[in-house]
Amino acid sequence: MMLRLAILLGAAALGAEPLVTGFDRFHASTPTAEGGRLLYNELGCVNCHGGETGLPAMRGPALALVTQRVRSEWLRKFVANPAATHPGAVMPQVLAKADEPTLVAIEHYLASLKPKAAAKAPAKIMHVNGGRGGELFHSLGCVACHAPGKDFIPPEGAPKASEFTHRSVGFGDLKAKYSLDSLGAFILDPLKVRTDGRMPKVAMERQDAIDLAGYLLEFQGSDGRVDQPVVSLVADKNLAIVGRKAVIAAQCAACHDLPKDAAAKPAALTKREGGCLEADHTKGPRYALSSAQRAALKLFLAKKDEAPAPKLAADLTLQALNCVACHERDGQGGPDAARKPYFQGDHNLGDTGRYPPPLTGVGGKLRPEWLTKVLAGENRVRPYLKTKMPQYGAATAEVAKLLGVADARAPLKFAGGDDTAGRKLMGTQGGAGCITCHRWGDRPSLGIQGPDLSNIAARLQEGWLKEYLINPAAYRPGTLMPSFWPAGKSFAPSILGGDTDKQIASIFKFVESANGEPEGFPQNRNGEFEIVPKDRPVVQRAFLDGVGVRAILVGFPTGVHLAYDGDKGGPGLAWKGRFFDAYLTWFSRFPTFEKPLGEQVVVWPKPTGRFLGYRLDAKGNPTFLNEQGGVKVEETYEGVERGLRRTVTWQPTPDFRPTITHPAGMVVDVKEAAAEGRLVYTYLWK
Repeated sequence: MMLRLAILLGAAALGAEPLVTGFDRFHASTPTAEGGRLLYNELGCVNCHGGETGLPAMRGPALALVTQRVRSEWLRKFVANPAATHPGAVMPQVLAKADEPTLVAIEHYLASLKPKAAAKAPAKIMHVNGGRGGELFHSLGCVACHAPGKDFIPPEGAPKASEFTHRSVGFGDLKAKYSLDSLGAFILDPLKVRTDGRMPKVAMERQDAIDLAGYLLEFQGSDGRVDQPVVSLVADKNLAIVGRKAVIAAQCAACHDLPKDAAAKPAALTKREGGCLEADHTKGPRYALSSAQRAALKLFLAKKDEAPAPKLAADLTLQALNCVACHERDGQGGPDAARKPYFQGDHNLGDTGRYPPPLTGVGGKLRPEWLTKVLAGENRVRPYLKTKMPQYGAATAEVAKLLGVADARAPLKFAGGDDTAGRKLMGTQGGAGCITCHRWGDRPSLGIQGPDLSNIAARLQEGWLKEYLINPAAYRPGTLMPSFWPAGKSFAPSILGGDTDKQIASIFKFVESANGEPEGFPQNRNGEFEIVPKDRPVVQRAFLDGVGVRAILVGFPTGVHLAYDGDKGGPGLAWKGRFFDAYLTWFSRFPTFEKPLGEQVVVWPKPTGRFLGYRLDAKGNPTFLNEQGGVKVEETYEGVERGLRRTVTWQPTPDFRPTITHPAGMVVDVKEAAAEGRLVYTYLWK
């Protein structure tokens, strides 16, 4: 079934009106001036008519190189009628009367535009794994904004259509628009094209982006080289001149960055029949606004000169950027019941191990410099969340300052703290045992792996920290974090006389001092349990990120290593350098998903067979036993200089050949003897 049909409804089907997710979710039921302010910004009204919304600018995508990104026929159709080509598009129909020659001329003008910086040609696509792309789509956070597909069932089961409370951002016909390469390039860094940040950038490798594109385009097979590329148009100078005149007449530069000679003139707001806010408007840009959208815009325009209060500006900014798709703020937002099953992480931490933290009062929680880096994609303190915090680019330049003003609290500076007492309070020797559930720098906790506490002095404001430690559930209901100072009364009367203020100040002072670590960590640090293969291969079971809970790690003395999927039966990862640190695997009561110690990690597509076990030869090299299509297949791995040798054997069977996949980023030397049931591959790093 086509992916477009396979995508769940995501609440109601898209209507003809432009979809502004923040308005649709929080303002559509009862039109307000606040919702109108959001629309005035997000529909680009402010770009033509001016004014100050207090929200990050909403601009159109970069048009230089657009004819190299999207297919020619799709581009002309979209320019002629955006909503018909991509339901929910926020771009209005500004060229309703343009005929086909004019559309062709506009395309030639767009092809003539030069980017500010020369684009670097990406490496050629070799392999694509749409199945892996589907897993990434449903785990990285894409489904917070876009509808999940029926072809991926989360561990808790598929959601019901009734559980979607708001509409999803649609894709339109991606196959008609993109090639595998151009969609992959856009997914890898949307901010290069859409600088307004409404489609944020999620940190990933290029292969991840290609696999995601393969899933969305329903790409068949694994050889990306057979994809039909976008054919770049060579601009005709005379046609480009005609197209430029049409672009100027349509005021395209109001929303798009174009050369100065195509600048748009400001358009005054006038009350006239047939204008944008009329149900059947015939003049100016054509928006298929819903009645609720028209009503909200009229309410806003009645008092558009009033500056929004900081709290309102902050809330509307978070709605404009759709931060509230993942985060809750003041009891609103966060993933709905249908999307929650797709948010995965460490279930040992309860809901806090799966869902992004609330943004309630976040400007009074995080220090401004820390929050600024979080918005830039840095300072990640919850690595157990599979959903990644994206980057919004220039759209968040002023957000940290705005939230700081909106959520400002009375300043508090701790006094009377004692770092020796703080060390004891955080430890397990008569203290609160914080390190039982929380990491401390590079020291894993003794149990579940909660956020790192070694940075709280740099991360948290004192007033928020004190309130949270006294009553954690008030900030995040259902949290596993208990209160050791219930109702402000200390759990440890023997430390600093049981003075709650002094105890909390001491914890902060100890963290701020960076003087040692809390009491109770074992003497051996995790680096002391690094496994180093010397004379023969070493096999170690582990929970490994990217492979799963049944990963079989094989370290080779040659310095290249393998992680095999002991669930589906197939190679998962390979890497160079250091092998593996077994500290958590051997000693933690709650083993977490570990990562290889080495570098240049390469990833195989997810296997689909059945694992039957493994054996070791006299030299310690492993042979893994699998089953594919009822035929038993054996895979032997050996370390060679700069790589791995993989020998695949099976009993020769008519019409059977095992499915063999390879990782991107490696040179594959193949020596085939398929008629004898034997294939030999040597993998070397490029």
